Amino acid sequence: METQSTVFPQFAFLPVELRLAIWFYCLPRRVVQRDDPYMIQRLREKHKCWSIRPSLKNAAPPRIASVCRESRQVAMRWGKMVSRDYSWNLGPIWIQPRLDTYHLNFTAEAAWDYDLDVELLREFLIDGLNWLDGVPLSLPAEYCFDFDLEMRDISMMRQTPYIEIKDNLADEDLNMVYNEFAYHYPRPFANVSLSATMAFISIHVKKEHAVASDLFGLLLDAPVQLVDFDDEQKIRSFRALFESNSSNRKRTEVIQLLSLVMSPTFRSRVHAWREKVDWLMMATAWLRAKMNWENCIPFDGDAFAAWNPIIKEYPDGQRLVHMRDGDNYENQFNDDNPWVIQAKKELPRVAPKILFMLCTDDCDVDGNVGMVPSLEHPPTRSDYFEVRGYEDL
Repeated sequence: METQSTVFPQFAFLPVELRLAIWFYCLPRRVVQRDDPYMIQRLREKHKCWSIRPSLKNAAPPRIASVCRESRQVAMRWGKMVSRDYSWNLGPIWIQPRLDTYHLNFTAEAAWDYDLDVELLREFLIDGLNWLDGVPLSLPAEYCFDFDLEMRDISMMRQTPYIEIKDNLADEDLNMVYNEFAYHYPRPFANVSLSATMAFISIHVKKEHAVASDLFGLLLDAPVQLVDFDDEQKIRSFRALFESNSSNRKRTEVIQLLSLVMSPTFRSRVHAWREKVDWLMMATAWLRAKMNWENCIPFDGDAFAAWNPIIKEYPDGQRLVHMRDGDNYENQFNDDNPWVIQAKKELPRVAPKILFMLCTDDCDVDGNVGMVPSLEHPPTRSDYFEVRGYEDL
């Protein structure tokens, strides 16, 4: 049987414009992550992944940058190394603002533990919207609204969003994500690309199987991928790749996650979650317009013609507007109102995604941590874990 040749000596004789176009299409389209130690620890515990190399590979310049001077020029044209003094990050990040997605790989739980929920999110959004030229953004679902992935809390499924009415309203009292968009980015906000990760799944597999799958880039230098939550065919492909490694049979938590994200129950709950996020965006936009805040979507008439919500007043002085109050009422918008029509066109639409990360290291399911490379921490890094080297994670 004749084998297919992987050598193309005529490449050097192609017109330079064609060679540059080929190098461009060889660039990986990545989900570049702002990583943190808390996430690495959680990944080890739940997914039995003892290597940090996927994160480091995902943050490094693409492999074609080392092929020749021409390919490096293409890589340098589209990408740049981000090495700002972040308090929560594993090190410098290579990012291609017009090709990549910028993901905050930091759990909301960790942010709340260290009172960083507003500060960290604001820094991330400012970087993405301004400093990184409006790069597509992605963040964990919890930053938009609580999502009980494992469906353990029945009450959370019934939980509805609300906004608080105050005389002296501060940004962080409202929907943080939308307020940061409205504060730092001019209208219309529909130009903002925003994804929310509903689940994080690591895929342990051999390199040859990963290459053959074509799921993680041409040269496996795009080890993080975002997939639409309802793209059943693509998710089945990741599951088949996961199952090609016999050692993954011991990764019971990942097996359960894969089954969960493919279930109709999961998809219906994501639809319900997105409905709540859309309502929260609208309610926040309405309140910003009513207060005539910067970059608001202005009213052409009475604010209450667009929305006349029922306000619940509590003994402690709180005045809340809930999306719905059981079977009593729903605070819905007037869909025929011009302001509501315009707001629905302008507001960012959150796209629910599943995040997959590739690890080709032979991480021992029984707990062998020998695969973690011994690398020095960036000297500017400071965190609450007092880690001196990656081998301590």
